[in-house]
Amino acid sequence: MIDKIKISVIIPIYLVERYLYECVESVQKQSYKEMEIILVDDGSTDASSEICDELALRDKRIKVIHKENGGLSDARNAGMQAAEGDYLIFLDGDDFWDDSEALMRLVDRIRVTKADVLNFSYNKYFEDTGEKLPYFYGVQNMPLEKREKEQQLAFLTERGLYIASACNKMVNRKILNEELFFRKGVYSEDIEWCVKLMFHAKSMDFVCENFYCYRQRHNSISHTIDRKKCEDLSRNILRCFHVFKEVKESEKKYVGQYIAYQYGTFFAVQARTEEEPVECIELLAKYHWILSYHCRNRKLLMLHICCKVFGMKITCKLVRCIFRKCG
Repeated sequence: MIDKIKISVIIPIYLVERYLYECVESVQKQSYKEMEIILVDDGSTDASSEICDELALRDKRIKVIHKENGGLSDARNAGMQAAEGDYLIFLDGDDFWDDSEALMRLVDRIRVTKADVLNFSYNKYFEDTGEKLPYFYGVQNMPLEKREKEQQLAFLTERGLYIASACNKMVNRKILNEELFFRKGVYSEDIEWCVKLMFHAKSMDFVCENFYCYRQRHNSISHTIDRKKCEDLSRNILRCFHVFKEVKESEKKYVGQYIAYQYGTFFAVQARTEEEPVECIELLAKYHWILSYHCRNRKLLMLHICCKVFGMKITCKLVRCIFRKCG
């Protein structure tokens, strides 16, 4: 029945004992109760494992999976395989939700639109100061009259609302297949996963709900760039082009806009590496045409012009020089 929408909240956990209670309790406090909470302990060596078991004893909605360490993607996959809900939503173990009515509002929206993927906004939470900074400003919900997938993709991509994050999406479990499991052992795995989600979903939606608090930590993996992270990023961007070839002609423009943004992030990432990632640059160099899908994004437009005039290698060097001078 449509009124009985069960939500599977999947929480991958690795060495987050400091944050785990706050994370799980933020889900338990939701006014919407038709849910299961899947805690995937990814081989934690701190007290996270024991905390998971303790929480499960207190709340019958909590399932705990203990597994050997396999990384974030592997933990998410384990949670997806165990999920029994109608929709899935991901929450990282060091993040939290700050609105107890948020899940209810998402479910109410799903009841109306029946979208396969419901995107929502989030806050960057700076734990040093407690400040919460909304990722999107002054954005309206997607108008309900946008019924066709092409219209929905246009609304999302032309406003920069479809981002490479698994944690700001509620996903219909029926559309998940082997293609939509996360690639194991890589960083930036959300980039490929989200473009595949664009391909497989029959409908999408967006609501501006800033309840997800994405914790900004100095030691977070997203704040340090080494050779492997740069290589994984470039390969995940490259995999997006395989999906681009398969999408309908009417949707290529919008998928192209998503890929163009991801491609643009590579210039900033390569500028932050200690050594110039020559192999990664060579791997992506022949695809700089994707920047033609810049959708009036000024940074992407400038990169597009520079690549056309100077080529990608020189453009990367220019960005690297600017970063060294200004960073």
